[in-house]
Order: sequence, then C-alpha cells, then structure tokens
Amino acid sequence: MEETFVRSLKQINKYSDELTIEKEIKLNCYHSYISSYFVKSDLRLKLLSIIYIDIELNKILKLNTENNILIVKFEWWKVSCQESLVGKPFAVPILRILNNLFYEDKIIKLRILNLIQFFQVYALEKNTRYKMKYYHRYIKYKNDFLIYILDIKTIDNRAYKALNYALLYKTYEKFNKNKEKNICLKKSKLYCKRPSSNVLILFLLNSKLNFNKLLLLKQIFYVKFRYW
Repeated sequence: MEETFVRSLKQINKYSDELTIEKEIKLNCYHSYISSYFVKSDLRLKLLSIIYIDIELNKILKLNTENNILIVKFEWWKVSCQESLVGKPFAVPILRILNNLFYEDKIIKLRILNLIQFFQVYALEKNTRYKMKYYHRYIKYKNDFLIYILDIKTIDNRAYKALNYALLYKTYEKFNKNKEKNICLKKSKLYCKRPSSNVLILFLLNSKLNFNKLLLLKQIFYVKFRYW
C-alpha cells in the first residue's frame, strides 16, 4: 500500500512538474511553446526541458550584470543538473524532469554541462565581436543537442546548409545586424523553403516566424504545409 502511495505521489509530481515548465515556456517564449507541438508527443517533453534551460540561462544574464554573480549562478546550474542526473532528489521541477527523462545518461549529462558552459562563455564576454561569435557557437551547439534528443537521423545537404544560415540569421538578429540577418534568412530559404517534417522544428526555432495568439490559427495552417 505504501509503495502504491509513493508511485501515485511521483506521478502527481511528474504531472505537476510538466505543467510548471510548460507554463513558464508559454509565458516567456510563446513561439517555442507552440513550436514544440510540431514534434512527436513522446519527444516533446525532452524538447521543452532544453528550451526551459535556455530560457533560465537567458534570465540569469538579463537580471545580473556582475561577472562573479553570473559565474555562481551558472555553476549552480551545472552542479544541480549533474547531481539530478545521478539521482539526487531536488524540489526544483526542471531538475526532477531531467532525472525522469535522462537518469544516468552520461551523454546527455555531458551535453547539458557543455550547453551551460557555452552559454557562460558567451555571457561573460565583453567584446561585441567575440560575444557574437560565442553566441553563434552556443546556439549551434544547442541545435546539435536538439538533433540528438529528437533522434533526427538524417538531414539532407540542402536542409543542413539552410539550417546553418538560419543560425547565422538568429545570431545577427540577436545583435541587431539587420543587413546581415536578412541576407542569411534569404539564403536559408533559398536552400530550403519547405523542410521535411522531421527537421521542421529546427527551422521553427530559428526562423523569422513568431507565433502569437491573434494570428495563431493562420500561422499554424501556414506551418502545416512546412513553410517556416
């Protein structure tokens, strides 16, 4: 009876944790929240967990300016993620989700730690030229991470080139380089205007399209035909 109660409690916590991170992503990045529905349902929570970490890392950078504070907070994420993946209990929803999804997965653990480290290098850099370079490296690594967890086996050559330009587009957009970002977006769409369904999510997360509630039905209809 006690074991049944514990299992039920874990199920309740799991459901509550999923709702918590979904709510946070929906509030902070509605576009990513809607985009997540364009992956297989059994992979969606894995995608959301990485999106959530990305949002939290960006919050740290936005709310803190001193390097020593940034370093402490990034180190907390590294240590906490690492410990949650080897079984240490946490009261933090995302850490419990990581434990449920990737328990003792050494490859995922290494990739999450690298993801945080790449973001930290970008966040601490003061020189704009290098900061842009490190941001591009971060989102490229995040993109490769998503390819891995979404089990995308093959990407054709044109789609691969288009994705590289899409990542450059997001980098230039981040740093308000309008001329460069428009060139990269144009080249990306030239290589691949309608990506296959298995890689569509990668284009949605790095596109000019921005899902919003007023135009949502129209936008979803548009994406159903794999236009990004």
